[in-house]
Amino acid sequence: MHSILIVDDDREFLDITRVVLEKSGFEVRTSQTPEDGLEQIEKNRPDLVILDVMMPSDYEGFDVARRVREDLRLRELPLVILTNIHSTKKVPYRFAPDEDYLPVDRFFDKPVEPGLLLDTINELLGEHREEPRHQL
Repeated sequence: MHSILIVDDDREFLDITRVVLEKSGFEVRTSQTPEDGLEQIEKNRPDLVILDVMMPSDYEGFDVARRVREDLRLRELPLVILTNIHSTKKVPYRFAPDEDYLPVDRFFDKPVEPGLLLDTINELLGEHREEPRHQL
């Protein structure tokens, strides 16, 4: 059974996403702070991490992604960002995976269709996972 960690400060989102993932056979852990999320990544070594961007201090999801990629032991850990930053912050540009600033495997705006999320997770956890798209 694959394990997934969801790091998001929205309790309702955590609960709903946990139910969807557990019904699909995943073991799910959650964290509401970036610090706890990083601690859980180190301690529990999940198979995949889902991150929000905006947490208590704004753009902490970006920082978590970069810190994970800087750790050579964690570089292969699949990272998925699920966020509503584009609608909340009304930024005039779009964020997307980028090897320097946003080294994640996938980036989705909330809300994301459960089927798309599950397909993405299954793809990233597949037996023949491709090399990460964004190396540092």
